[in-house]
Amino acid sequence: MPGLDRQNDGEHGHDLKLENREGLFICNGCKELGFGNCYKCPRVRFCNYVLHVGCISEGRTPLSNPLFKNCKFQFYQKNPLTVAPACRICALDIQGRMYHCSKRKYSLHPYCATLHTTITLPGSDMKIKLRRGTKFNFFESKCLKCDRKNRSSNDVQCLSYVSSDGNLCYHVACMKEACRDNWIKGYFRPGSETNEQSKFLLLKNLAPKVELSRVGRTSEVLLIRFLKLVVFAILGEPFDLIAPLFQPSRS
Repeated sequence: MPGLDRQNDGEHGHDLKLENREGLFICNGCKELGFGNCYKCPRVRFCNYVLHVGCISEGRTPLSNPLFKNCKFQFYQKNPLTVAPACRICALDIQGRMYHCSKRKYSLHPYCATLHTTITLPGSDMKIKLRRGTKFNFFESKCLKCDRKNRSSNDVQCLSYVSSDGNLCYHVACMKEACRDNWIKGYFRPGSETNEQSKFLLLKNLAPKVELSRVGRTSEVLLIRFLKLVVFAILGEPFDLIAPLFQPSRS
């Protein structure tokens, strides 16, 4: 069963070993961004094959997701459809392994399928929820990254993480892209320098439309708490590696 220290993937010739990566990687199974726990080929000198924990094929059982009632998602190593479908959570095209519900014709990235629907962190009174807007009832606030209420692809709407008061919103796809971008820029690299300038640049990249110098101390703290939760939702356990970047600026 998935979760053991070693797994056989079926498509790869070597057993894969569970390890924790301190950097981003591209999963060979779903072709999506990964961070932290993964299964990797131990023959590192000859092979860089790596998978999300959720992309291991062995022992996969049908998946239910509370966001999609009456759906049973079956895991597929190869796309069973004639075209690349859009993920019903992030609205980005699925290029590799996937979950698919044949009844509703819905598809999910394996990584997106395991995103938490509600998240809070110790010491924080803020809670965020993974939500779907409707055609007639989008969220009050716009995405902090793209400054739009709706992001969609081929009529598939991207879901958003929204604060409990509804005032802060971030599309899943926008945060996935922002995490990749911040890694490229060096802000999400373990051991990278943490100072006021790097924190300002990180926050400016995550929320480019927000004038940080004008929001005020209280609003800045709330914004940072929200971004911290959404980044945690996407990156997961290794978040503590970059947590210092999300400390409020000194007064």
